[in-house]
Amino acid sequence: MGIISIQFFAFSAAAILLYYLFPIKKYQWTVLLAASYAYYILNCNKYVVYILATTITTYLAPLIIEKITDKNKNYIKSHSDELTKDDKKQLKLTAKKKNRAVLTLTLLLNFGILAFVKYFGFCANAVGFLMEAVGLHYTDPQLSLIVPLGISFYTFQSMGYVIDVYRGKVTAERNFGKLALFVSFFPQIVQGPIAIYSDLAHQLYESRRFSYENFKSGGLLMICGMLKKLVIADRAVLLINHITAESDSLGGAYSLFAVLLYAAQLYADFSGGIDICRGITEI
Repeated sequence: MGIISIQFFAFSAAAILLYYLFPIKKYQWTVLLAASYAYYILNCNKYVVYILATTITTYLAPLIIEKITDKNKNYIKSHSDELTKDDKKQLKLTAKKKNRAVLTLTLLLNFGILAFVKYFGFCANAVGFLMEAVGLHYTDPQLSLIVPLGISFYTFQSMGYVIDVYRGKVTAERNFGKLALFVSFFPQIVQGPIAIYSDLAHQLYESRRFSYENFKSGGLLMICGMLKKLVIADRAVLLINHITAESDSLGGAYSLFAVLLYAAQLYADFSGGIDICRGITEI
C-alpha cells in the first residue's frame, strides 16, 4: 500500500470518514490509533512487533525517569532541614545518573534494533569481503531480515520524545494508547516528517469537527505532493537512467546534468511524499 496508490487513498478516506463520524469526540484519537495499527499490520504483518517494542520502551522509560526525579525531589523536600547543601547536591547528582542510565539504555536498545535490521546485511558483506581479501574463509550468515515500515522515522521521533522528557521539556504521557498513536500515526510512518512531541501530540489527541477550509488546504497540499512525485520525480528518473546507461557515449556535461537532476529528483520525491502526508493530516 504505497503512498501513491488507490489503496492508500481509499484507506485514508475511510479513516477520515470514521474519524469525523465517531460519536464520542473526546475519544476521536482512538480512530487514528486503530487506523494506524491497521495500516501497519496490513503492510508489515508480524513485523508490527518492532514498533510495539519501541512503543513499550518509549512509554516506560519517561515514566521511570519522572519517577526517579519526583522521588528525589520529594525526599529532599521532606528532609530539607536534615540535609546539608552538599547532601542535596549529591542526591540530585545520583538521580541524574540514574536517569541518564535509563535514557542510555533506551537509546541503545532502540537504535540498536534500527541498526541491526537496516545494516546487518551490509556489515556481513563488508566483513566477508575483508576476510576473503586476506585469504580467510568466510561463510555468509543465513539470516534474512526485512526492514520494518518506517522504522527510521518512528525510532527517531520516539527517542526525541524520551530525550525531551529527560531534559524536562515535556511531561511523560500516562496514557499508553495516546503514546502509541504518537509513535505510529499512519500518514507520516512512510515518509515522515519526524515530529516533535510538543508540536504534534496535542493535535492528535484533541477533538475536532470537520472543516471545509482544512479539507481544501489539505487537498491542495496533497495535489502539490502528487505533482512533485509523479510529474517531476518519476519523469526525472527516466532521464537520469537514460544518461547513466549511455554515459560512455555522452559527454561530461550530461553527467553533470544527471547529478544535478538527481538532487532535484530526490528533493521532489521526498518533499512530495511529505506534502501528501501533511495534506491527509490537515484534513
